[in-house]
Amino acid sequence: MSQSSLYKSIYRSEIDGLRAFAVLSVVTFHLFPSLLKGGFIGVDVFFVISGFLITSHIFENLDKGQFSFIDFFGRRIRRIFPALILVMSSSLAFGWFTLLADEFSQLGKHVASGVAFMINLILVDESGYFDNITTSKPMLHLWSLAVEEQFYIVWPFVLWLAWKRKFNLLTITILVAVASFYWNLRFVKSDPTETFFWPLGRFWELLTGSVLAWLFLYKFEIICKFKLWIDKFLVRIINLKEVEANGSIASNLMSIFGLSLLTYGVIRINESLTFPSKWALVPVLGAVLVIASGSKAWLNRVLLMNPIAVWFGLISYPLYLWHWPILSFLYIVYGETPHIDSRILAILLSILLAWLTYSFIEKPIRFGSKKGTKSVVLVSLILLVGAIGLHINNNGGNTPYNLKLKYVSDAKGDWEYPNGLHKRDMARVFYTSDKQTEVIFLGDSHIEQYSPRVVNLYQKGLAKEIAFITSGGCPPIPNVYEDSKKNCLRLLEKFKNVLSSNDIKTIVIGASFYRDFKRVHSKGTKNQYYFKDGDVREPYYRNGQRLAKESFYKFITHLSQGYKVVVILDNPQDYRFNPNTLLKSISGKRPIPLGIDVNYSSFRMATDQVQLNEEMRQKLFEMNIEFVDPTKLICPNSLCSSINDKGEPLYKDNSHMRPFFVKEHMTILDPFILK
Repeated sequence: MSQSSLYKSIYRSEIDGLRAFAVLSVVTFHLFPSLLKGGFIGVDVFFVISGFLITSHIFENLDKGQFSFIDFFGRRIRRIFPALILVMSSSLAFGWFTLLADEFSQLGKHVASGVAFMINLILVDESGYFDNITTSKPMLHLWSLAVEEQFYIVWPFVLWLAWKRKFNLLTITILVAVASFYWNLRFVKSDPTETFFWPLGRFWELLTGSVLAWLFLYKFEIICKFKLWIDKFLVRIINLKEVEANGSIASNLMSIFGLSLLTYGVIRINESLTFPSKWALVPVLGAVLVIASGSKAWLNRVLLMNPIAVWFGLISYPLYLWHWPILSFLYIVYGETPHIDSRILAILLSILLAWLTYSFIEKPIRFGSKKGTKSVVLVSLILLVGAIGLHINNNGGNTPYNLKLKYVSDAKGDWEYPNGLHKRDMARVFYTSDKQTEVIFLGDSHIEQYSPRVVNLYQKGLAKEIAFITSGGCPPIPNVYEDSKKNCLRLLEKFKNVLSSNDIKTIVIGASFYRDFKRVHSKGTKNQYYFKDGDVREPYYRNGQRLAKESFYKFITHLSQGYKVVVILDNPQDYRFNPNTLLKSISGKRPIPLGIDVNYSSFRMATDQVQLNEEMRQKLFEMNIEFVDPTKLICPNSLCSSINDKGEPLYKDNSHMRPFFVKEHMTILDPFILK
């Protein structure tokens, strides 16, 4: 394997400019998610750059017979570890004073898995319906670093072994890239979370950069001839005799097209699309074209090689590391989306810390003498940080500041479904026993929350045989489902199967009707659709709501012809039920450090939910369908309280009651479930 071209992988400032585009896209997306909806594709651009640079280094050293695993991993350690250790340590220190036990425990787990470069696998396991929102995970962004490091661990060994065995390195690279891309396309719809986070569906992006590296190192002359051929062709076609055909036209076209693809990606791609899937080709091909166009392309010189872009490219790695924890802690302290002024200040602070980290920590460690000693010290330090994170997680995240607020964090994780119930087969249907079922509870998590009382009564020998057919976020309404939860389409199918195989007498239906039929558009619940014969409409718009309601009432009317149907009206929903709101001070923010005083006040149920419940009562009464309303038990005299007389939070979040409260107070179900 000998180099057949004059190309050498020297420093290229346009690649730093491309890094600037990538990191600023991600930062802007996190700062203004509605402004730059596709900014997250900056991560895919980083993948291509990493694949190109790392593989160039490996190919060159293999070609010279100088490749060393110790040298390779030493370089990666001195490049990656300094800023990572600083950000992780700072996050743990700040979390010590500001986080509840459950939050601090999770941060410890994420730091430990981040040190092991396995956090992407951990995040997949945390992707359940009741997982806390992404903005409350300060180490969330390390998933992409984990994918890169997993690539750095596997790929050098593959190339080294292929080189030793005299295999064609380009063939190996393309085969692995094609297999990874196929995995991405094959599973992105059925397993979107796994495909997004797992390396198997991401390696093709890095390997695309690897293929480009091979072409530059071993077929650079052919690339130059190809550019020259394009130039000559265009000069003849357009009849530009005064223009010299030297490859510059082709380079400029590649740069324009590549940057256009990247611009299109950050504007057009959004979180509602399945990703990476085929959409990831947009940032990947865009990055490849920009890198391939080189430093002579005019647009590269103007946009990517100017001093500001290069400077942001140089600090891109520490900026990526710093910006998300700062924003995440800001979300945690505010308990909601922070004011725009606070978010802008957070990003400015991130830029300052990134520059300081690059100038006074990263550069002195990366460049200079005693590289071996530095690598050993860095490995020791990051293992220490990981051990601290693991200890925090094993200790339950308790600190002197959050110990007296343990009842708040306990409330947030208080969920018992499907405890005490049993599965008969692989389907997600839970039964009180293996006997013939008499009663079905059908719905989403708002019907699941009643299981503790059902189980409690059944264990006392008082309740009938009952089955729960549910899926979080999935309304029990034909043609209405959440497109991010593909299993929603199977909910009613499972219901029909249980109905046909049991002697069912009663069907109890409940759901988050306030979300499904809400009159006012609600942020964070944008994926609910009425879908029929290709007609997709958001229920938050009037016609979509009408169609969804009609579908529900038609469904229960049909069921009532053969069964006793009972509808549970939605329980009150309000952000003030959330245990986190108890931590807010008078200013509306969580105090730093945490105090033991809580902010509590009574409040009235939301007017639009009161109106919805009244509308449903009237409609169900006209249809002669039985219904029960938990509102009076939760908000007596129309006045809601987030805690009971003992100071215990009644809800686990904005909309789900805690098991102890359901067991003690939800007697409205008894007439339908008692023997």
